[in-house]
Amino acid sequence: MVVLSTLEVETDAFTEGIREVFWIIGLFKKLERPISRPIVLYNDSQNVITTAHNPIFHSRTKHMLLKYYYVRKQVKQRLIEIIYLDTKRISTDGLTKPLNNHLYSKFLGLLSLKPKFIELRI
Repeated sequence: MVVLSTLEVETDAFTEGIREVFWIIGLFKKLERPISRPIVLYNDSQNVITTAHNPIFHSRTKHMLLKYYYVRKQVKQRLIEIIYLDTKRISTDGLTKPLNNHLYSKFLGLLSLKPKFIELRI
């Protein structure tokens, strides 16, 4: 796959996240444990949130119309709600990005854990 923009990658990931949520909803429905809607999804990409609510497509997004339509449809039908979450508050970043001591401590705090540093002696 050739990626043309970060917006495209973020939309791909968000679309897959929505599909996973609906798979889980289906599983819970079969287990007779319905889930209330709208499902709240947090996202740190203001571009994804804006395009999910904005029906106007620009020349830079027209090649991804199907994915945008899918996300927008779920938002319009109030099946999902997208809430902006600042990147600094996203706990999964600690699993995907390099962290210095300060960010490592903050990441552990988001997980309700205490940091334990090991001093290396050479």
